[in-house]
Amino acid sequence: MSKKAKIITFSVIGVILACVIVLVAIEGFSGRKYTIKNNTDKNITNIRLVLELAEEETELQELYDGPLNAGSKVSGSFKTEDFDLDAGDLGIYLTFEGGETMFLFDGYFEGRFDGKINMEFYQEEGTYRLKSTASSGLFGSTENTGLDESVIVFSDALDDWDYIDGGVIDFEDWDDEDDYDDDYDYLDFEDDDEE
Repeated sequence: MSKKAKIITFSVIGVILACVIVLVAIEGFSGRKYTIKNNTDKNITNIRLVLELAEEETELQELYDGPLNAGSKVSGSFKTEDFDLDAGDLGIYLTFEGGETMFLFDGYFEGRFDGKINMEFYQEEGTYRLKSTASSGLFGSTENTGLDESVIVFSDALDDWDYIDGGVIDFEDWDDEDDYDDDYDYLDFEDDDEE
């Protein structure tokens, strides 16, 4: 191998190593952060965001607790959380100005989470909505979070909510439990007691 070929080879190896170091550094600095944006015309009196164990409803750590005015955003960091034994979720205690406090939950966290959480309140088709994403790793994987652009829509009174899947949910159809059951009579759930 000639001297020129050796210089080129070592230069390429050096550039590749430098790129790997930069990518690892970017991943390390970009993780364990949350951002909540309120891109609506409605003030949020209080929003409390927690990571919790889904089954036990045990809070593991609080990410944010405070108001979020219309047109503003908050961001911060949190410590790495391990959901080794039990899966977790993102618990959201939310009060719109003039409304009642709601409890929402989103995502399905498994294993170690040290990624990013992005939440955005916005208005579309005359409704208030919340879009959330939780991802980890350099390329934003949602494999261990189950939270890939989830959309929640709120009732007109801003005191109720549900996930949206392909259309606006009509809360007036669910005035009571019987109406809700009637809407889902076509679903056939297996009886857990039957073998």
